[in-house]
Amino acid sequence: MGNLAVTFSLEMIVKILWIKNLLDCYLGSKLTTQSKFLNIFDIDDPMWSTMLGWGMVTIAVTVAAILGRSIILTLQRLKKSNLELKDLIQEKSNELDASKSSLQRTNFLLDRREQQLRKQQEVLFALTKNKAINQGDFIVAVQNITKTGSYALNVERASIWLFNRDKTVLQCLDLYQKSLNSHTESDVLTNKKYPSFFEALLEKRTIAVEDIQEEDILRELAPSYCVPQGIVSILATRFEVGGEIMGILAFEHTDIEHLWIEEEISFVNSLSDLLALGMEAQERRRVEESLRVEQKKSERLLLNVLPPEIAERLKNVQSMTKVHLKTSGTIVADSFDEVTVLFADIVNFTEYAASISASELVNVLNEIFSEFDHLVEQYELEKIKTIGDSYMVVGGLPIPSDSHAEAIAEMALQMQSSIKKFKRTDGSDFSLRIGIHTGQAIAGVIGTKKFIYDLWGDTVNVASRMESYGIAGCIQVTEVTYQLLKNKYLLEQRSAINIKGKGEMTTYLLKERMEI
Repeated sequence: MGNLAVTFSLEMIVKILWIKNLLDCYLGSKLTTQSKFLNIFDIDDPMWSTMLGWGMVTIAVTVAAILGRSIILTLQRLKKSNLELKDLIQEKSNELDASKSSLQRTNFLLDRREQQLRKQQEVLFALTKNKAINQGDFIVAVQNITKTGSYALNVERASIWLFNRDKTVLQCLDLYQKSLNSHTESDVLTNKKYPSFFEALLEKRTIAVEDIQEEDILRELAPSYCVPQGIVSILATRFEVGGEIMGILAFEHTDIEHLWIEEEISFVNSLSDLLALGMEAQERRRVEESLRVEQKKSERLLLNVLPPEIAERLKNVQSMTKVHLKTSGTIVADSFDEVTVLFADIVNFTEYAASISASELVNVLNEIFSEFDHLVEQYELEKIKTIGDSYMVVGGLPIPSDSHAEAIAEMALQMQSSIKKFKRTDGSDFSLRIGIHTGQAIAGVIGTKKFIYDLWGDTVNVASRMESYGIAGCIQVTEVTYQLLKNKYLLEQRSAINIKGKGEMTTYLLKERMEI
């Protein structure tokens, strides 16, 4: 304060001297123009000097007082302005600090979101290439989604739930707990117990709740489900297949609240879409597997009536000419220069059939013909068909063979031996008549329905005549067949017989194989 007073006094003295000099200059400049007026006064008069001196002092004091008040007001204004400026600077400084803090938080969130997005993209890319999802191995796909999703979002629990048919029950298919690194099947939730939660799931695709205690639709879950598990935050999204809601994918954070950011919600929605793809792949795989099973059944059934080579050709023809087949049918036929045909007939079976029931008749024929079928497989022959109690088989097709006559001869001998195993109801034996002929034939499949591999040509007719004109318990062969078998089998020549449509023919009875 002392320094301020001294400074103020010095400033007052300087200002008074300045005012005096100013007056002196003014009076001096007016001396000429106002000489008459000044002559009135006597400047050298002591009284005037004294009055002039006191006047100057009064003026100086007055001016000093005015200047002092002005300076004080100016200082007050400056002080106020200084305080206001200081407050403004502090305010701007605070705003700058707040902006800096907000920018740091924003940068942190952006970095976190960038890291989350990168991590989530890597997870989604890996899952889209996962064989379990694409190939329909649904359980493995489910476990992959819950585990990778739990780590990507850094939450403790990830689970997948499936609705029942009427959407009143949710069954947990898989629950992954990160701290335990384990998969389990957890709980069952019902619409009766949690109606608000079920209603929300069916109305909204995604439910994201940071604090379950503050969300009405989840408060009913808290006492029995959330609190015992320590769950405080839930993010759940549903998934659909073919427009039908199938279930939900849920992520549950424990202990501390979790703020679900937009990128996390989008990531979980993508996971639910992948889950839906996995279910579709599983259904497609199930259908494909069912089709494969049915196709195998059809193929086995087809192979029961057609040779494998013919069945394959028939399928190829059908696939290439599907439209054409609707009107013109199928033709798969081949001509063979030499085959051996066998006809066998049970002697007096018509009379026997009249004495037994239909079921007994079918059972007897089934047992006898099943035995013959085993012989067909054994000698690699081709069964053509059965007509009543008649059995037809051929050798040398569909794959040509040089030993077709020998194979037929072996089967004929075995058939005569096998028939002795069966007895009539009266205890008597069954008896076979067998006829064999060798020659050209055409074999194949024709028509559009009830495909059968059949044989056509004169060779078939002659073989049938050999059977019908044969002797009970014997095997009758033609001259052509005799020439193919005579070096390995014992054959007995019959006298010439008159064959319908053929005239007289020399035939032979096949007895047995020669011992060499």
